[in-house]
Amino acid sequence: MQIRPASAEDMLYLERVLGIERTAFYRHRLKRQGVVLASWEGEDPTGAVYVTWEPADEDIVRKHLPAVPFVHRLHVVDGRRNNGHGRALLREAEELDEVRMAGRLGAGIDLDNDRVIGWYERLGYREWPHGIVETVKEEHEPDGTVQMAPDLCRIFVKDLDPA
Repeated sequence: MQIRPASAEDMLYLERVLGIERTAFYRHRLKRQGVVLASWEGEDPTGAVYVTWEPADEDIVRKHLPAVPFVHRLHVVDGRRNNGHGRALLREAEELDEVRMAGRLGAGIDLDNDRVIGWYERLGYREWPHGIVETVKEEHEPDGTVQMAPDLCRIFVKDLDPA
């Protein structure tokens, strides 16, 4: 497995495997401050995650986690899950220079996603003490439009070793 930043050209390959809706989010994020990391086995994409170091949209997150990068939409394709692909993507995100300089990495997790919450906890992430965050979920349509919907999430943070 290889992990590398995804380019605009990679989006066609990701779309074929991850689906147009999921890839539309990553494609949209290529224009912002961050990076889409993609995992590959040969020519086949196996997963992706978006890492941003832009200030958070939510006031409470900016207040308590200023300048902390976040991961968004970590996804591993069916058939490749539970084989270390997600862990490898997250570890690669933790090693990005922008993340290492911040010393922490955050993740917002949907309230009903207990399986993912446990996974992040096993990888050293801890829920922050400031409660549930009101946010907005972006749904990217195949035609390029973006629908916004109110959402709630739990924030998890990992303090990284300064090595």
